[in-house]
Amino acid sequence: MNKNLSEKNFHIVIISLYSYGAFGSRILKDILKNNGYTVSCIYFKKDKTNSMGLPSEHENTLLLELIKKLKPNLIGISTRSTFFPVAKDITKKMKDITNSPIIWGGAHPTICSEESIQFADMICIGEGEKTILELANKLYKHEDISKIKGLWVKNNNSIIKNEPNFLFEDLNTLPFPDFDNKDTYAIENNCIIEHDPLYNDDLTYYNFMSGRGCPFHCYFCSNSILKKIFDDKGHFIRQRTVENVIEELKIAKNRFKKLKVVSSNDEVFTLNKEWLKEFCEKYKKEIGLPFHCDIHPNYVNENIIEYLKYAGLKTITMGIQSGSERIRTDLYGRKTPDAILEKNAQILKKFKIFPSFDLIFDNPLETENDIKTTYEFMLKLPRPYRINMYSMQHHPKTKLTEMLLNEKLITSNDVDGISTKGFDQWHVNFDYKKSKPELIHYYKLFELLSSFIVLSKNNPGKVIFVFPKWFIRFIENSKFFKRYPRSTDWIALMPKITFGLGLLIQGEYKRLFKSAKSFLAN
Repeated sequence: MNKNLSEKNFHIVIISLYSYGAFGSRILKDILKNNGYTVSCIYFKKDKTNSMGLPSEHENTLLLELIKKLKPNLIGISTRSTFFPVAKDITKKMKDITNSPIIWGGAHPTICSEESIQFADMICIGEGEKTILELANKLYKHEDISKIKGLWVKNNNSIIKNEPNFLFEDLNTLPFPDFDNKDTYAIENNCIIEHDPLYNDDLTYYNFMSGRGCPFHCYFCSNSILKKIFDDKGHFIRQRTVENVIEELKIAKNRFKKLKVVSSNDEVFTLNKEWLKEFCEKYKKEIGLPFHCDIHPNYVNENIIEYLKYAGLKTITMGIQSGSERIRTDLYGRKTPDAILEKNAQILKKFKIFPSFDLIFDNPLETENDIKTTYEFMLKLPRPYRINMYSMQHHPKTKLTEMLLNEKLITSNDVDGISTKGFDQWHVNFDYKKSKPELIHYYKLFELLSSFIVLSKNNPGKVIFVFPKWFIRFIENSKFFKRYPRSTDWIALMPKITFGLGLLIQGEYKRLFKSAKSFLAN
């Protein structure tokens, strides 16, 4: 901390919605603290796939009582489009109990600025490191804030719209997470806890980001909109040095004694081959923990996977999105042919990397034949693998969302930010009210393709069985299972039961209890 700034009497509260990880909020907290400000972080609600739910009245009351207690000089809310209804609601409620200015930041205020400024006093457009610090400094000194880059400000009956700030170029100068529990709160399950809900002594899985930005222009993704907004504001793709990343991981490994896995949260971890090679060498030597990352199929080859395997890569996630080239190319803007995807799957098998493949469903332009094509394609890939079955979210202003609106296949009520679908149907949920009954049979087949049995005393992580193709074909063609697709639920339970038996054999009773509790909760 800058010693000259350590006595500031200025309190900032940052509220992160449905995200305990909250990379952006955590960085802003550390920057402000390092410049002498008192900063409290409130993690309001947890990101629980398909069961997030809107805040209860009691949870809202807990938040408001905490705001009264903290008496902040400035309140920041970080939100994505999915959680816009919550941001709007708690902002209205907080304005009834405090005169403190409220600023919104995150993807939704950046992309839907005109809508967001109707509710907040200020919004931050884009990355907030420069903007939030300048805002805090000027508010602290009672100076004019109307010309801060990256800031929109309400001014009586008008709105001052400053141009976006330049992107933060030198990511090495950003602070590492400080893992400090002081002034940190979480509200979930009608309770409030006064410590960090993620960074605690029980942490076993650590996420980091080595860079920012994505080189692709997928039609369903908001990145293409952000690129337009910041077209002349610096390099969209930026990366920290290997030394900087390894230093963070060394600190995390030393802090969290139960740490078992490290995971990259980069959108495409394998963009820079030379950087990757250096990272793998140093990670193997200085960290040495099992590793996970996300990749794009256009950035995969044997050399890259060999580097990652050497470093300790055990699992990997790759976006396929659809097994239909028509859907991938024409509707998703992902120009990766089937042959490349099949080759990548074989490379992962060769190096014994367990893959998870992302697929998107509930696309109004996807036909039953497209679903069948995806099913046949996935049946060709070597198993075992996991399929992440995502339900399409119509993010505001993306090319695909605009296409669906123009063709009247969705309405504005289906767009993320108005629709609350993301709370209940982020992954495909067979109980979701808008699921098409005729497609549930195929969804269940994907579930069986993604199922495997683990039961080995010497190696509980070793996959020893997948459902054979003839069995899956039998389920596919059975009139009974077509008519009653939910009848396959008991089959899909077998891997979970045998996994539990494997834990029982190993005497891992705590892990067994935790897995059983998670299963029953869902």
